[in-house]
Amino acid sequence: MACSPSIVDHIIPTVSSAEDEEMVDLVVKGTIHSHALEEQVGDCKGAVRIRREALQRITRRSLQGLPLDGFDYGSILKQCCEMPVGYVQIPVGLAGLLLLDGFEYIVPMATTEGCIVASTNRGFKGIYASSGTTSTILRDVFPR
Repeated sequence: MACSPSIVDHIIPTVSSAEDEEMVDLVVKGTIHSHALEEQVGDCKGAVRIRREALQRITRRSLQGLPLDGFDYGSILKQCCEMPVGYVQIPVGLAGLLLLDGFEYIVPMATTEGCIVASTNRGFKGIYASSGTTSTILRDVFPR
């Protein structure tokens, strides 16, 4: 199936060195696994740049609207996101006070859902007005 020129024209290359170009080719061919790039390249942002370029070539789809720069990819390595190709900004609102087990908490909530923070905040106010709530562990299923 031929890709329309308009889609291909919007793909902006993210690699510039011959070494990066070689790594992209190896990922596209399947010689190097995308999940191993951070270890192979030794630079988290460089790995993201290579993975992103390989993905664009494999899918023939642009990632132009997905930011690459301005994020510390090393901060998420082996923690919260495998094989990153960019990042998004999500607004964070605050709900609270939540009175739980005798302690007051302000709860940060990352969401794009309209009114969810305000709705949660109203629920927390009801809980607080009712002398708070308590937590109970019903079952601990994690191995020790």
